[in-house]
Amino acid sequence: MLTEAQAIDYVGRYDGVTAEVLTDGSWLLDRHDFWAATFDGCAEPDLIAALFPDADVHALDEEIRASGHWPVIPIGDRFAQIIWHGHDLEGGDDYVVLVPGRAISVAAREGHGYGPGLCWAEFRRLATTPRRVLLALPALGDTGTPPEAVDLVAEALLTVGDADPGAAAEAARRMLASPVRWVGDDSVLVCDGEYAVRKPGGLPDADLRLVTAGLLHTGNL
Repeated sequence: MLTEAQAIDYVGRYDGVTAEVLTDGSWLLDRHDFWAATFDGCAEPDLIAALFPDADVHALDEEIRASGHWPVIPIGDRFAQIIWHGHDLEGGDDYVVLVPGRAISVAAREGHGYGPGLCWAEFRRLATTPRRVLLALPALGDTGTPPEAVDLVAEALLTVGDADPGAAAEAARRMLASPVRWVGDDSVLVCDGEYAVRKPGGLPDADLRLVTAGLLHTGNL
């Protein structure tokens, strides 16, 4: 979960929302409808339906909205997914980098989404379990992703879905396809994606460095 300061920083971008709205979202990880929602738009609908044939994404959205809470799903110590919602069916998934006192959004899946938020090296640091592979996947975009990533993602999909290995592999290939390139070093990485915020002018320079440090460095910030 986020620290109190990180939670306050995150909700500060929404009018009238307090940090108490953020709650543990780990209960979602055993739900097919959650995984179907996570990958909605990441591959063709028929592939997602083959992976999660019994999923009801609309019902899950209504359930989360009725709770009045915004689920937070940690993906490692310094990265998290936040499922937020507002008025008139506003809502989406934010992917935030957690640094001291801050929750910096680097990718979002909503009407005006942005990203990618992770390069391959950062993704692999986070993706230490099959579930973390899948949780971090929507934030990944990197033309430098190696071919063996297809097997990694396909095997992870088979742990939560019902498709056969061939369908899982094809879904993995579609989800990993990206034209985005990353440049820089371990002090600051930026990408050339049209909708990325991790690029010069997308985030303040200081935040770009904080994000890189939070994702690539294992020591204290």
